[in-house]
Amino acid sequence: MAEKAETSGQREKENESKKSGPPPVAKAYLLLYNGLLTAGWFVVLYRTVLYSIDHAPSWRSDGIPTSVPGLYDDLRLPLRVFQTAACLEVVHVAVGIVRSALFTTFIQVFSRIFMLWGIVEGVAGTAYSPGLLLVAIAWSATEVIRYSFYFFALIDAIPYPIKWLRYTTFYILYPTGVTGELMLSFAALPVLKASHQWSTSLPNPYNLSFSFYYFLMFFMALYIPLFPQLYGHMISQRKKVIGGGAKSKQE
Repeated sequence: MAEKAETSGQREKENESKKSGPPPVAKAYLLLYNGLLTAGWFVVLYRTVLYSIDHAPSWRSDGIPTSVPGLYDDLRLPLRVFQTAACLEVVHVAVGIVRSALFTTFIQVFSRIFMLWGIVEGVAGTAYSPGLLLVAIAWSATEVIRYSFYFFALIDAIPYPIKWLRYTTFYILYPTGVTGELMLSFAALPVLKASHQWSTSLPNPYNLSFSFYYFLMFFMALYIPLFPQLYGHMISQRKKVIGGGAKSKQE
């Protein structure tokens, strides 16, 4: 899902668009949107940290929990609200108030929505998987940094610590999130296989069959080619933005 390398012409256009920015009404809306989602994801991060502090003494000696009962009860409302609100990002790109690749934005948002509503909410028992803890930490920390970065970018005043975090924390947070998502998916597989949930078999009036179990396996397999590609893209972006040397300092 990595974006194509930028040409010099594309970068010039981006610089021009940054100077002009979105119209005043759109800018005010985006400031409100990014500010609210920064605060919302901070709530998720704060509750996740509190849960970890409270329950860590009962975890295994290596610090890894075998189950996370009660975590989703603490996170359910803010996760539902603020992750679902990310669907507006697709709208922002579609109507032109945010410049980004529409398909890439859609895929990124869909994968999160699918994991939340299709797996955690949709398949019984998955919310007890320790993968939820990894996902909550990775998603919330990433989004607090990302939305605050967008907020400050709108007013042309990005603090360097935010910029550095934006292009550095992915080294740990991205693999952490992917690991958590795969753990949640693995936890869902036995339930889906036994229950045939959200699946249909022949014969039926529509003459169509669908197995959510095999669809999830296919979805999980996509991580194999996509993770290295996107991870490599993020590393290259970091080198462009804050990599060492005089060029990065001028940027």
